Amino acid sequence: MAKKKIKYINGNLPDNIASILANADEQDLKILTLLLMSADSSGEVSDDVAIEDILSISSDAVDASLKFWRGAGIIGASRTKKKSEQTQQISTGEQSTVTTAHRNGIVESNGVENYKSAELATLLEKRAVTACFVDEAQKVFGKTFNAYDTNVVVGLVDQYGFEEEAVLAILAYVLRLGKKGVKYAEKIAIGLYDDGYTTTADVVDRINSIEQAKETVYKIKSMFGFGARELTKSEKEIFTKWTQTYGYDVDIIRAAYDITVNSIQKPVPKYTDKIIEKWYSEGLRTFADIENYENKKKESVQSTQEAQKSYEIDDFFDAALKRSFKDLK
Repeated sequence: MAKKKIKYINGNLPDNIASILANADEQDLKILTLLLMSADSSGEVSDDVAIEDILSISSDAVDASLKFWRGAGIIGASRTKKKSEQTQQISTGEQSTVTTAHRNGIVESNGVENYKSAELATLLEKRAVTACFVDEAQKVFGKTFNAYDTNVVVGLVDQYGFEEEAVLAILAYVLRLGKKGVKYAEKIAIGLYDDGYTTTADVVDRINSIEQAKETVYKIKSMFGFGARELTKSEKEIFTKWTQTYGYDVDIIRAAYDITVNSIQKPVPKYTDKIIEKWYSEGLRTFADIENYENKKKESVQSTQEAQKSYEIDDFFDAALKRSFKDLK
């Protein structure tokens, strides 16, 4: 077992330690307490600390808990592998650093860690990752995997906790994007992991949501008359907010667009954004909600205008009567 270095951010506990501890279960807390008690002044934990034996829990349970604490940024390094001990680089020559999050914690990660051939074989033998999964992944991606490709897809299941079918869904999504590298699939997967999506149902739902949002953006571009030109950074941020953050469909955005043009006689995304922000802040989530809200606004305005008109007419007749009364005198 490789050493487990306890990592405090800037020498102190993370700012969000309260929420991290709130998400930890009793077993997580026992394991962390043991690690803290066993660590030396530099934060190193000896290989001799047998967590499973001391706490009478399974190795799988320990691994799951250590993944939680690594994700929360409390500990660093891997319990089963250590980067400095790796003697072989992946086939691309280097790994890009990505930030991964787990249960509200944040830790720097270099992506999927390398496996030795014996480690991969052991995983397959123990059915931690089924042999047919790698075959299915190759079929989905339409290529025979090299050592690096296999390392990534297996690592996403073993190290990041993705369900096998979730990884297959990610590979299929990457192909639909026109990408052909497993490294890009790893990047997408880590992004999903950051947002808490690792089950097949969650991953598929999230991918579908992203694809629908992109389709909506194309329609929005046409609506505003942007044609084939690239969106500016500001436009991308606004459209992404409408489609992904707020989850609004094209019908809702078109309603805001119509109000914009009727009000200022030209399509201006920032003006439309104010309308949409107002709807979202009012808790309006569906087209029916918005339609009902806008109809009530119109009724209120009409009622106010009618009252004002009636008041003005009453003033007119009152003034006329007064003048008539003076004339009679």
